Amino acid sequence: MAKEYAEQLFLQEKPTLALLAIWSFQKTYASVITKEINSTFAHTTKILSKMEEHGLVKFTMEGRVKYVELTDSGFKVVEALKNLIIALEGELPEGMEQAEEGSDDDPRSNRNGVLPDNKQDQDIYEKIKRLNDTIVSIYNELVTSGADTETVIRRLGPFKRDLKKIENIMREYQDIEDVTLEYFIETKDLLESLINQ
Repeated sequence: MAKEYAEQLFLQEKPTLALLAIWSFQKTYASVITKEINSTFAHTTKILSKMEEHGLVKFTMEGRVKYVELTDSGFKVVEALKNLIIALEGELPEGMEQAEEGSDDDPRSNRNGVLPDNKQDQDIYEKIKRLNDTIVSIYNELVTSGADTETVIRRLGPFKRDLKKIENIMREYQDIEDVTLEYFIETKDLLESLINQ
C-alpha cells in the first residue's frame, strides 16, 4: 500500500504543489499551504498527514503553533520533482531556482570562500543560507508575477520568526564566528529591505 500510495500522491497536482510550497516557505503552517495550493484545509491536512507517514514532512509544536517542514527525504523528493520539471519543460519555472554552490549567486562566493571552521557554526551558517536562498527565490517569484506589497509582506513576513529562532540559537553559543554573524546580519537586513520596499 505504501509504495502505491506514494506514487498516487505525487502524480496529483495538489500534493506536488503542497510539497513545493513547504520547500518554498521552509517552515510554515497548514493554513498557509492551503492558501498556496488553493485547496480546502481538510484536504491539505490529509495530504500533509500522508506525507508525514511517508517521512517527507514533520510537524513541530512551538507553543500553540503547529509548524510543518520538510525532512531530509522531503528535500530529496523536491529535488526529484524539480528534475522532473526540468525533464518535461526544459527548465525550472521562475522562482524555483536555487543558487548552485560556487556560482555568483551563492552568498558563500561573496565571502571569498571563507566558511565557518567549527561544526556548530557550519550548521547555523547552512540554516542561514537555506533561509537566505528561500527568501531570494520567493521574492524573485513575487516580482516576476507582479505581486502587490501585501502579498510580498504575507509571503516574506513569516521568515522574521525563522531569523529570530536562528538568533536565539546563536545567543546560546558563546563563540559564534564573524563570518556566521555577518551572514546572519546580511540576511536579516535583506529581509527587512524586501518587506519595506
